[in-house]
Amino acid sequence: MTLRRTGIWLLAGTLLLAAAPRPARPHEGAAPGATGPARQAVATSARLAIIRPAPDFTLRDFQGRSVRLWELRGRVTLLSFIYTSCPAACPLVTQRMALLASRLRTAGLAPSRVMLLSITVDPERDTDTALERHAKGFGTDRRGWQFLRETPERLAPVLAAYDEWTRRLPGGEIDHPARLYLIDSEGRIREIYSLSFFHERQAFLDIQALLRESR
Repeated sequence: MTLRRTGIWLLAGTLLLAAAPRPARPHEGAAPGATGPARQAVATSARLAIIRPAPDFTLRDFQGRSVRLWELRGRVTLLSFIYTSCPAACPLVTQRMALLASRLRTAGLAPSRVMLLSITVDPERDTDTALERHAKGFGTDRRGWQFLRETPERLAPVLAAYDEWTRRLPGGEIDHPARLYLIDSEGRIREIYSLSFFHERQAFLDIQALLRESR
């Protein structure tokens, strides 16, 4: 990739994030129901407040297997919302999640104690084949990181439950909040990251804090 193309790609990501309606700021829990003070970009000792129970759902991975959030209790879960044809913002967060996944594997925490989930907001275009290709492109291990979809009708209540609205833009892009939800081993949302400020190191430290709580 040339420097010019790289610059255009980064500029597109910046414009997309700037155009979105007010996203949650880093670690402020700005989605409905979030509480607690804002934290710095990387905080090593702050305790994560309980925000609210994570809405349960059952979706399918790209192999057609059902994945239910409730059945992941006992593990910490990081949940993101993406779509595979996104030109800039979603690949950025997925790349950061890939770095987090690598940290978790090195620490021996995934998949036994931590699960990553990525849910498409574009099920019509994100077929099983498209999701599988996308996952492989980031070198993911499906044992610790699942990419999920459903029919638009079945997916809609899940998106609504997490306040993940969508708005189609000219050219096929989709505007959406793209928040990430950190869920503890008891199924409670403990942190809400905004896409524009999501940092894999902070998420790793937050996950470690939740795992220490559950001992």
